[in-house]
Amino acid sequence: MQFTTTGSVPRLDLTLMIEVIETLRAEWAALQFAPDGNVINPLTSQPVDTLRLAEGRHRASGARYEIVTRTPVMAVDPEQQSALQAELLTATDIDWDEYGRRLTEITVPTGEISESRTTFTLRHDDARTLAVTVADPSGLWSVDVDIVHGRLPRVQLAGRLDATKMLMAEGTPTFLARRLGGTGTGTATIDLGTIERAGGGTLAEGSGRLNRFSADGSATVRTTARSWDVEGQAELTGTGLGRLVLRFMRRRIQTAADAAVAQWWDGVPSTVVGAQTAIREAERLIEQEGGLARVVHHTLWEEGYADRMEATYPPESKAAELG
Repeated sequence: MQFTTTGSVPRLDLTLMIEVIETLRAEWAALQFAPDGNVINPLTSQPVDTLRLAEGRHRASGARYEIVTRTPVMAVDPEQQSALQAELLTATDIDWDEYGRRLTEITVPTGEISESRTTFTLRHDDARTLAVTVADPSGLWSVDVDIVHGRLPRVQLAGRLDATKMLMAEGTPTFLARRLGGTGTGTATIDLGTIERAGGGTLAEGSGRLNRFSADGSATVRTTARSWDVEGQAELTGTGLGRLVLRFMRRRIQTAADAAVAQWWDGVPSTVVGAQTAIREAERLIEQEGGLARVVHHTLWEEGYADRMEATYPPESKAAELG
């Protein structure tokens, strides 16, 4: 199966994004860690347990970091979910977007906190490149990330997923997990510098394999004074049973893909307007707060800083309402 699309995106001023990337690189280089490995908050000089240097020396090859993520556990009210599902069973045409919205409305926090860990192993870090392997400690997945620095970076990704182990971890019976799972692999290259380069080039390309299915795709961009003209293409293939599945599902997959792409292009104008507004608001905040470095530093390290800034410098639309 093949998919293609073309369209134009109005150009945005990328100056602020470029400056933010440089500022984040400086923040990374300046990190300090306590003897127990926990990162030190530079504003309070106190250790924080959400980032830990577990092995090695900061920025040295072989250094291993752990990030701890804590999120509230959410659950759907069972009675309301049953009522919603019963309503869907009698519907002649299911609006899945509406179903998702209503399901979100009846999902509430349980009061419990879920904790997960992700490891980062540094392979290389200097003025030109940053190479790191991001992985799940239990071995479910891993991604090699190689970043070539520039005004805008080029990012290369190579990932591996143990779908069998992941399905079993979710409670899928072993025989079924082995049948549906397997090892998934994928690679991708994203060259953000292309959107500034005269004439453009290949913005992104990638490929992936999982079980009996394979996918390849690319996106090229032609840069003009006013827009980024994008052309994308992808191919989905299957072997054995996968080929049979694609043969029977071809029309449904094609229709869903065409609808999703059309919806994305329809949303581009409003997305661009929103991005332009966000850039103006960020520039206003940065100027009034004393510079980009201060804003980035406090956003990273001061709890509640971002919320306080939003209240102090409300978005243009909210400011107009208040004014």
